[in-house]
Amino acid sequence: MTDFTPASRPHDAGEEPLLDSFLREAIPEIKLALGDAIDRDNSRAIPDRYVRMLPLTTLVVTLRPDAAQAVAMMAAELEAELTDSVMRHGSLYDRDYRVRLKEAGTRGAPLFRVSIQPAGQPDPEPIVAAPPPPPAPGPQPTIAAPEPRRPEAPAAAETLFAGRSPELMDPDATRVEGIAVPEFPWGRFELVVEDMDGTERERFPIPQPQVTVGRQTDKAELRSDIRITGFDTVSRRQLALVWAERDGKPGFTVYNLGLNAIHVGDREVSGANAGKGALDLASASDHSTWVPPGDKIRIGGHGPVVRIHDRHPAEKGEQEGGSGLELHVEPPVDPDATRFG
Repeated sequence: MTDFTPASRPHDAGEEPLLDSFLREAIPEIKLALGDAIDRDNSRAIPDRYVRMLPLTTLVVTLRPDAAQAVAMMAAELEAELTDSVMRHGSLYDRDYRVRLKEAGTRGAPLFRVSIQPAGQPDPEPIVAAPPPPPAPGPQPTIAAPEPRRPEAPAAAETLFAGRSPELMDPDATRVEGIAVPEFPWGRFELVVEDMDGTERERFPIPQPQVTVGRQTDKAELRSDIRITGFDTVSRRQLALVWAERDGKPGFTVYNLGLNAIHVGDREVSGANAGKGALDLASASDHSTWVPPGDKIRIGGHGPVVRIHDRHPAEKGEQEGGSGLELHVEPPVDPDATRFG
């Protein structure tokens, strides 16, 4: 196996480098996807005498532009690493495979996509690192600005966490900024974590109208409100759930903060790869979708699957189809019944 060392790239002090998270979380997913492609390519039985005549097959891994640039300096080593993996898998079928990396043409592409290159088609162009940005201009004279006024703190009854019991608030968990939410039905919703086969693994209450979801971590700046165990492919901050009714129906706007894409039905939502610290969800709207209770959210290509469970689905108010009126019907009076007192 080829040994390669992650290269560093400039990044903000409060943000994990994309290369580090890509190598840790995306490479295992890519290897699984390559194995699935090889299995599908050999699903139809081929006589042995023809198998030996098949040419070397190229598997193309198309990377989102930011991920491609992150690995540009080590693309050859990464191709060798993935080729070594697919050669071992292909030996199960007496087939030879290799891997070539390709940069996607749009920023809206998924993190990665695996395809089989048709025979006779030329190899994709190698990934080339983009030129560095021009140097920053020299220091300019600055003019002191007046000190900004600090806004007055809102009353306790107007804050997001008004009425919450203190034991439900993790002081180290990520706080969400930039989104206003309507009144939230406290204690009504739960987050259920399942395997791909539907086996329930964990269940968490959703204690507030805005929560973050991710795997467990010791780093307070990346800690989520709901922490999933047993799934290393889940980012430390993978999702943000924001209560958002639509036409009187309950639901949440789900933001994908992690690296891997999420899948809700036929929808695929790419990851924002948000850094640590406060989250500005208003700027992450391109990585979000609205999800009602019961719809399954698959994280990455191989799970886990999470869904929002409504503990009181039968409770309907005027906006959910009920009349909003409470009727009291008195039983008829029998004139011949015995009277007491």
